[in-house]
Amino acid sequence: MRRAAMMGRRPLSTASAILAGTVLPGGLAGAGQDAFITPQSELFTNVTVIDGRGGPPRPSSAVLVWGGRIQDIGAQGSVAAPEGTVVVDLSGSYLLPGFIDAHASPRTTEELRALLAAGITGVRDGAISLAAFEERGRGGFGDDPVPVVYVGGPVLDSGSATPGVALESEAAAVAEVARQAADGAGFVSVASGVPLSWLVGIARAARRAEVPLWADRRDGGWLLALRAGSDVAGPLVSGDPELLPENERGPFEALVEAGQVPAQVAWLERLEPQGPEVDRAVTALLSSDSALLPLLAGASAALDCPADAATCTPLSNDERSALEAVWPKAEALVRTFHGHGVRLLVGSDAPRTTPWGEGFHSEMQLLVEAGIPALEVLGMATRNGAIELGQLHERGTIEIGKRADFLVLEANPAADIRNARRISFVVIDGDAWTFDREGDWRRVRFN
Repeated sequence: MRRAAMMGRRPLSTASAILAGTVLPGGLAGAGQDAFITPQSELFTNVTVIDGRGGPPRPSSAVLVWGGRIQDIGAQGSVAAPEGTVVVDLSGSYLLPGFIDAHASPRTTEELRALLAAGITGVRDGAISLAAFEERGRGGFGDDPVPVVYVGGPVLDSGSATPGVALESEAAAVAEVARQAADGAGFVSVASGVPLSWLVGIARAARRAEVPLWADRRDGGWLLALRAGSDVAGPLVSGDPELLPENERGPFEALVEAGQVPAQVAWLERLEPQGPEVDRAVTALLSSDSALLPLLAGASAALDCPADAATCTPLSNDERSALEAVWPKAEALVRTFHGHGVRLLVGSDAPRTTPWGEGFHSEMQLLVEAGIPALEVLGMATRNGAIELGQLHERGTIEIGKRADFLVLEANPAADIRNARRISFVVIDGDAWTFDREGDWRRVRFN
């Protein structure tokens, strides 16, 4: 896929600071060098591999990388390396696939670099505008160290005052799907303003073109969009009346219309996480093999309201207390979907409600706090994202033949998900990078 061009410098973020202060594991030398590195093979040894496929961590492993791809994986001492291979001792470190943010809208290289500093090597641009699409063009973006950006075409929208493609009819929407697919779009995104009556036609057009449909944020909830043919549902705390008991739907909508309490509080108060309405939603997701994008960090963002979040609205003390009181229902709901085998994704919703990079790690932590094992959350953040973007053949797991896009961590994230922030270096297409103390990415040279 395409990479964005370098456009400037950002101050050190938390993850950047961790990288800048890291003492690289034994076997690394010359970090921060700009000298051209001739393509070579590297054997990463004495490392614990978390491959993203759901199995337990594999200690004392070796991973052979050459030509930007993983050439071999095995137990320590079992991997044969070509003559001249550089051996990199990673004793005490953990190697896992790069993270995939399934819902963010980066616009600048500074924002992309912040994501990369958080270990995100791939990101789905979920709301690209027509102007941004035309500015970027359809060509390559160079080879600078930023995440791979997965873009569809401009987001489909209706009416005239829209940043996406303004559509006046269902027929125009169907034609736009075909045009974007012919232009190489990896998926089609639909804004919440598109009439629900158009979605069936849009979904059929997407299926004919063999591109996924992302209608993952709908006014009034996602169940109807899912039934129409959306391949991704979400967010979890949706305000969808259909997920509530029938006798609670009227009171909920009245409260929201009156603005008496925050909508997410009113909705969670009336939710039955193991009720028959949720069971029907589980069936709808499983029968269509659709994924669920929880966006828990976005739903709870108003508790903290990060300074660099675009649309976060602070809650009053009473509203904060009310949301905290009903939050266990959100946790129970995500456990219900996970327990039934629904494929969950990890998305940050940056910059709408969470900061770059930080929101992704907050999302993983919230999923763990909801009761999902950290190892499974790591699979959601890697393998599941690759599945939904049609990239599992290239990324998302540590397997022979796949691109060498992975992270090396100082501590075990399966034991404590917060350790996913402790990044020693990031490998993209076989090249290792870290931050220098000025906040710039530097190639790591192995000797």
